[in-house]
Amino acid sequence: MIPTKRLSKAQAKQFVDDVDNMSAPAFEDLVAKWKSYSVDDFGVEYDGLRNHIIEVYKEAKLVGSYETDLKVGLALFKDFNPETGFSIVMANDDDIWRYLSCKVFPDITYERYPTPEKEIRERGGHLNHKRFYSHTRRIWLKTLWWYVFLAWQGTEQKTYDVLKNFGSDTISDFIERTGQGYRLDLYRRLMYSYSQVENKSSDLFNRIQKRNLVNCRTIEPSLVNNAEKGYVDMLFKQLSIECNYDN
Repeated sequence: MIPTKRLSKAQAKQFVDDVDNMSAPAFEDLVAKWKSYSVDDFGVEYDGLRNHIIEVYKEAKLVGSYETDLKVGLALFKDFNPETGFSIVMANDDDIWRYLSCKVFPDITYERYPTPEKEIRERGGHLNHKRFYSHTRRIWLKTLWWYVFLAWQGTEQKTYDVLKNFGSDTISDFIERTGQGYRLDLYRRLMYSYSQVENKSSDLFNRIQKRNLVNCRTIEPSLVNNAEKGYVDMLFKQLSIECNYDN
């Protein structure tokens, strides 16, 4: 069975507070340890997962932040997916992601988001609370898993090919604009179609997301002619977006 230890919000807060309250020299020592990818306060059942993710992270970070996000997300999904026993209920359980963030991967979570929120920084804190534990749609590892899951194209390579030319802003824009919830087939089709757009931008993706939310108040995409494909074609035409694809 896949490991699914949990850390409550209060427990995660205590972990982060303990780090925030460290003296500058003590925190520097902790960061030095994290930079060597040394973490030892987690269950041994996570050894395989950690080794896999750290290997992927080290290679991807040489390319850039979005490549890091995407490759880590794909690696997470490879180990944690419905076929390995990781259900959607588990994927919605923030306590599982808090354990991963605070116990198994605090080093790369910090390295990816080293700047605390303004109010935390002003009082001398060291960690970004939202990315570690406090904001359900900004816990870093959780957002990466959901990004890959919602855009999944059937295989890891096909999903990478669809997502590879996007950017980190797309992840937050995608995850945080849910409307009345995620329509899985619609989002997978939307991301495929958007990958075929030549001039991508954060502004354009936001326009697509906003228009989609408005449309879905009165339109059920699965009932449009040609279902989700037909709906996305219609959505792009509404926004005068050219999309070149054959299927």
